[in-house]
Amino acid sequence: MQINRTAHAANFTVMSNGVLRDRRLSFTARGILGHLLSLPDGAREDVRTLADRNPGVGRRGVANAVQELVDAGYYVRRNVRDPETGRVRTETFVFDTPQTDASPLPASPGTGTPAVGNAGTLPSGVKDLVSKTPANPSPSPAVEAAPAPVAPVVREGDLKDSHGPHRTEAARILARLVSVDGRLKLSDRAVQELVPLAAQWLENGATVTDLTDAVVQGLPVKVYSASKLVADRLTRKLPAPRRAWSEFADCGTCRNPLPAGQSSGICATCAGVVPHPDLVALAANSTPDPTVQAHAAGIRAALRARRVAA
Repeated sequence: MQINRTAHAANFTVMSNGVLRDRRLSFTARGILGHLLSLPDGAREDVRTLADRNPGVGRRGVANAVQELVDAGYYVRRNVRDPETGRVRTETFVFDTPQTDASPLPASPGTGTPAVGNAGTLPSGVKDLVSKTPANPSPSPAVEAAPAPVAPVVREGDLKDSHGPHRTEAARILARLVSVDGRLKLSDRAVQELVPLAAQWLENGATVTDLTDAVVQGLPVKVYSASKLVADRLTRKLPAPRRAWSEFADCGTCRNPLPAGQSSGICATCAGVVPHPDLVALAANSTPDPTVQAHAAGIRAALRARRVAA
């Protein structure tokens, strides 16, 4: 048998041959031990999760293999009572060398402030990379995390009053689009250019929800230019102006809202300028009386005869 090994620079686990050849352990137990040693400190693994990830072994087979590790000293459980809550929790320790009853277990992590002390010396054969590291290394641009999207700052003095009181609110709506979808981040300049379009929506009677939904609903998978996409949607979906009514003025007779610009008086229906909707519907649905029609025809014939005689 020829053994071929690959040199790994990262993402590998070092184990002793004595562990892999421990005849007290079955191959299943050795494999589970290798899997547990490859996990980071603080990982949550138990018999149930191991069995779920390895259905071919089964929960009973995993439990038997873990018990082999417990009996051999590779897998240690300890019950600890929380002094604050009084609850008992189980701490699990996995070792790459067998532990005995006399072997000390690692201390449980505390909640206080860690003490500052001497870090000690490096083991023999390990390069001293700490002393060669600059005191204040400059962060690499590739390693720095990308900043979270921040809405542009809109100042009151930067807004012109070309659209009245709606301009300030329109700028705030545009700046908050990034909080709904991170792909809709707009620069300060883009917000200033799009404010007239958004303000026109508010002037036409649209609400903040109407404007936001028109922009963010049904976005494509890839947004190449947020400003162009917002401008296109605000232009194509611009709603027609809604009929404005006076906020506080009512008709003095029927108490219906008066049209915009009329702060007192009566409405056109009560003034007789516009027929009442009920009368219009009654006239459209009513059937003429034959007697009335005959009487009216006689009157019209007498009037025509009088005009002819004259």
